[in-house]
Amino acid sequence: MTAILILFTTAIATLFTGLTKNRSLLQPIALAGCLLALGATFYNPMGWNERYISMFQFDNFALAFSGVAILAATLIIGLSGWGFRQLNDTLGDNYGLILFSLCGALCMFSFTNMVMLFLGIEILSIPLYVLAGSRRDDLAGNEAALKYFLMGAFATGILLFGMTLVYGATGSFDLAVVNEAIATGKGSVGMLQTGIILIIVGLSFKISAVPFHFWAPDVYQGSPNLVTTFMATVVKTAGIAAFYRLFSLAFEPAMDFWSVPVTVIAALTMTVANMTAIFQTNFKRMMAYSSISHAGYLLLAILAIGTPGSEGALLFYTLTYSLATICAFGCYMVVAEQNGDGSFAAFNGLSKKHPLLAAVLAISMLSLAGIPPTAGFFGKYFLFSAAFAKAPWLIVLAVINSAISIYYYFKIIIAMYFSREENVYETGIPVGVRWVVLAGMLLIALLTLMPGSVYAWI
Repeated sequence: MTAILILFTTAIATLFTGLTKNRSLLQPIALAGCLLALGATFYNPMGWNERYISMFQFDNFALAFSGVAILAATLIIGLSGWGFRQLNDTLGDNYGLILFSLCGALCMFSFTNMVMLFLGIEILSIPLYVLAGSRRDDLAGNEAALKYFLMGAFATGILLFGMTLVYGATGSFDLAVVNEAIATGKGSVGMLQTGIILIIVGLSFKISAVPFHFWAPDVYQGSPNLVTTFMATVVKTAGIAAFYRLFSLAFEPAMDFWSVPVTVIAALTMTVANMTAIFQTNFKRMMAYSSISHAGYLLLAILAIGTPGSEGALLFYTLTYSLATICAFGCYMVVAEQNGDGSFAAFNGLSKKHPLLAAVLAISMLSLAGIPPTAGFFGKYFLFSAAFAKAPWLIVLAVINSAISIYYYFKIIIAMYFSREENVYETGIPVGVRWVVLAGMLLIALLTLMPGSVYAWI
């Protein structure tokens, strides 16, 4: 709760600071707020994180995932000095909207009532609808905002309908009461099962799982780079963590029913996304399909509910995935904006001009592909191990898809290190980007050396 209050106050401060001439203070204010919230997440002398507050429960699960989301947002704001450099009057609005959206993510980590889940999703999503179309003169950005808004509205409607049916079957929105009602066989089974299916569909839209993924490539490509980075990391983490929390605390007694559709969605998501990513030539579009494929891997944690270590595996995976994605987008921002080209060709000869960026991007791609001994390899190993007992054939499919993903991740590495053509890079690496990618690489290195340390957070 302390972290949410800090982030909310910081968001208000950035909005008012943006109205003044001191816009150079916006990034330091946002960074300070995120760092204070990160500290408050793990150290809270007032004890607010140890008890129920209304429809919240700040248990270890909520605090650990809040730490991941705030850390990712801190790194993204660190990139904003370069990513937002062309904004003037709307600079404070952009910082405020990112922080408000982060508050929604924290609500999605700690809810104990489906009403709070809905509110958290809306607090997370509404600022992003605006951010996706923040470049008003960009037709691609306007298209992205419209598609994101329409698909988000449909997904929310489906989710609410599912929650209504669950309420009709169990008589409550409270997760513990719903769990007890399902375990004791109260209410209409048909109504309950229909509600669970609709909730799966609604949440699958939020994490861009197949076949509810069709909005993601266009939205990721058309949105500003920092907004895309936020969607691919913080929003993805919030969606899958809320999915896990809801189904572990409320719907676990009905696991025999809902595990079948979740298994099908996970298999389709991994396969369709990886096969489609092979044919992409634009970096952001490739990363969109990469994000979709990782949603398929993350759904394995939902199937592993009840298995010891599943929460820790999900936490470690989201952390390593977020760090690698942020570092990759940090490098892309510098390369693509200097060349005016978002295709793979923009990276030709990067290792000769900017060896640091090339090394960071190469490590990020290797981690996303799950190549040992990177942190991404351990993330997939922990997650696949947790889910193997529940769906062994699905883990075999996941391993095959991980091997397929190597092909398109290595396209970037080949362009940087083995292409004969070289692009001209007129400027050096911006200071903010340099520090963020170095911090991201340091964290990935620590996770590689001490992968088991993250499990102590839950």
